[in-house]
Amino acid sequence: MSNGYLKYYKPSVLIGLVAFLGIAIYFAKDYWHLSVSIVGIISLILLAIDNWLWKTKLFSWMFWVDNFSGRYEGFLEYEYRDEYCNVKKGKLKHVKIVHQSGSKISIFSFTIKEDNTPSSLSESKGMFVEKMNGEKHYQLIYTYLNDGNSELKFPPHYGTEIIKFIRNGKVKELSGRYFTERLPFSTKGKFLELKWISNNQSHDF
Repeated sequence: MSNGYLKYYKPSVLIGLVAFLGIAIYFAKDYWHLSVSIVGIISLILLAIDNWLWKTKLFSWMFWVDNFSGRYEGFLEYEYRDEYCNVKKGKLKHVKIVHQSGSKISIFSFTIKEDNTPSSLSESKGMFVEKMNGEKHYQLIYTYLNDGNSELKFPPHYGTEIIKFIRNGKVKELSGRYFTERLPFSTKGKFLELKWISNNQSHDF
């Protein structure tokens, strides 16, 4: 279960829950003479947990990952080479929006340019999560696809981000770094002070 739909569930807890539900539904069917599908009911319960109940106190213990979802705002320090191979550096406001369910984590990112308009959108295309620092923090590693910007002559490109998630009570924060395959020269940078500000997951596009 390390990969796939159920990869964020604790295996022993999931197996125990499925077994308990199967037995309970079987005896309920027999007692009340119900004509229902055990597999169907268990699937509906798991679907409800996966989509809505996973982040509640009653069900969050079933998962080994934390709740990363929400909107984070902070800064991005970037470095790239222009068409003349000159190194360009800077710092801009950066936003990450984390969509999460019990079985999937997706991250959408964009930067606020100097004219206060959003940059092209980046969307995660793969996700690997691991615990680190004595299982106190989490590291998220994923590839992403950036839409590019025709006005700035930036083509669509793939990149990789390595993000560290830290929770201190109710305070949640992201930090990390990225690099891309953008042509004609690759780019790189790091994320600073990306703090969770709300559960709002709407996009600025």
